[in-house]
Amino acid sequence: MDNHFDVIVLGTGLIESITAAALSKAGFKVAHIDPNPYYGADEASLSLDELVQWVNRRKEHDRFVTHYGELPPHARQYSVSLGPSVIPSIGPFISSLIASGVSRYGSFKLLGRVVIYDGGMLKDVPQSKDDIFQSKAMSLLEKRRVTRFLMFAAGDFENNKELHGQENSPLLDFLHRIFLLSEATARAITYALGYCYFIAEKTLPALHRIRAYLKASGRYGPSSFLVGYYGGSGEIAQGFCRAAAVRGGVYILGRSVTSISSVDPAEPENPVLTSDLPRFAIEVDDFPDRLHCRCLISSTSLLPGHLRTLADVIRPSISSYGSPRPFAVARCIAVVDGPITLPWDIEDSGTSEVSDSLLLVFPPGSLHGGSAISAVHVMTAGPGTMSAPSGKGILYISMPLLTNSDHSAEILLRPYLTAVLSLFAVEQQQRKTLICSTFYIQELNSCTASTSDSLVGLLVVPSSSPHTTQGVDEAAIVAEATFRQAASSLNREIKEMNQGCEQTVFWPVLAEVEEVEGNDMHW
Repeated sequence: MDNHFDVIVLGTGLIESITAAALSKAGFKVAHIDPNPYYGADEASLSLDELVQWVNRRKEHDRFVTHYGELPPHARQYSVSLGPSVIPSIGPFISSLIASGVSRYGSFKLLGRVVIYDGGMLKDVPQSKDDIFQSKAMSLLEKRRVTRFLMFAAGDFENNKELHGQENSPLLDFLHRIFLLSEATARAITYALGYCYFIAEKTLPALHRIRAYLKASGRYGPSSFLVGYYGGSGEIAQGFCRAAAVRGGVYILGRSVTSISSVDPAEPENPVLTSDLPRFAIEVDDFPDRLHCRCLISSTSLLPGHLRTLADVIRPSISSYGSPRPFAVARCIAVVDGPITLPWDIEDSGTSEVSDSLLLVFPPGSLHGGSAISAVHVMTAGPGTMSAPSGKGILYISMPLLTNSDHSAEILLRPYLTAVLSLFAVEQQQRKTLICSTFYIQELNSCTASTSDSLVGLLVVPSSSPHTTQGVDEAAIVAEATFRQAASSLNREIKEMNQGCEQTVFWPVLAEVEEVEGNDMHW
C-alpha cells in the first residue's frame, strides 16, 4: 500500500465520514483510520451481539455501564444505534446526502408521530395548521393564537417588532408574554416543536429551528423528519465512507494509532507527495511503515493531548444553536417483546395509520422522579426501518447533562423506561416485556482552541451534537467547514464559476460523480 496521502482522517464518526467523502470526491488522496472494527464511532449501528461486546469493552474503564437481559434469538437481525437521531427534510445534512449520492446507498422513511408527555398522558403535538384545527384539546382562541405564532415563526421574524428585545429571553417566557399561549401549549411548542433541551434556552436560535422544521414539513410528507433504516446515523456514516472508498479512499479499521508526530521538512527521509513535503507521520498498530500526510483531521478523542493545543478547532457559527452544550448524554437502549406503535387516535386525528418510528418528549419536571432540568427524548424503532425482527421494538432514551453527574445512566433513566413501558402498554392494551436493556453515559469531548500558533494542516473536530433533531445538520455544517479548512491548508483551489464568481465546491456536480462511478451505486 502506498503510504503517502494528502489527508489522513482519524475516526469514522458522522462529521469525519462526511469530510472524508467530500475530500475524496474533490480529488484528494485520503486514508481513513478507526481503532474500532466498525464504522460510525459513537454513532455506530451495531447488532445486539456487537452491542454486548461494546458494553464489555466499555466496562473495563467505565463502571457506570450496565446491561441487563440475555441475547434474544436472531441477535444479528437487530440494528441498534449508539447515537439515534432524525433527519430534517430540509437542511444541510439532507443536501449533503443528495449532492454526494449517498442517499441512494440507504433507505429512509418519514418519522411517525411526535407526542409529548403532559399531565400523565401522551398528547399529539400539532405540526401544521390542519393539525391545530383538528385538535380537540385547544379552545378556538388558543388555536388562533397558535396559528398566529406559527405564521410569525415561519416568516422573516428577525426584524419583527414582537421579537425586538426578546432574542435572548427564554422561549417559554416569550410564548407566554408575547403570544399569550397557555402553559401546556407553550411547553409543547418549546420542547416538541423547537426541541429545546433546557428551560432557559434562548428564543432566537429556537425560532431558527422552528422555522426550519416548519419549512421541512411537506417536502416528503406531513412530517418534517426522516429516519434512516438499519439503525440510522451509523449506517449513513458507513455510506459516506463507501463514497470515499469508491473514489480511492483507503480504510483501516480495528487498528489503533500508536504515534503521531509533526515532520521536520529538513529531514532527508521525508517522501515527496507532489511538490510538497508531508507535515505529519502516523504509526499504526501492526503496520510496518509509517503513513505520511500533509493534512491530519482527527476527532477530539483520538488526538493525543500534546497535539490538541496545537490544532485548529473547527467551530463554525450555527444560527440554530443557542442552548448550553451538554457535557455528556445519558442513554438507554431497550429491546422489548412486541411492536412499539401508537394508533393515530390519541387526539382523534381521524386515521388508523400506525408507525413504529416515533418521537416522545418528556419536558423538564414532567415525570415524578425524572429530571427537573433536562428534557428527555424517547425514539422508537422496529421492523418498519429494518431495525428489529417482526414483533420486536427498540426504545432509545436520551437525557443531556450539563455537568458531570454523580449518578449512573441507569439511575437517571430508569424512571423514564418504566414510564414509557407503562404508557405504551396502556395505549396498546398489551403489556410490554423487556428483553434486554443497556444504560451508559456518552461523554462529549471538547477541545480548547490553540492559544499559540497552530500547526498548519492539523484540524480537530468536536464530538457530534447529541441533539435528536438538529445533530445531523450540525454535523454537515462542521464537516463542510472542515473540508474548506483542509482544502485551504493543502494549498489547492477547488473552484467553480457561479455567476462570474469563484467559489469553493463542497460536493462536485453529481453527474460528474456518476460518470466516474458508473452503476456501482447500489448498496
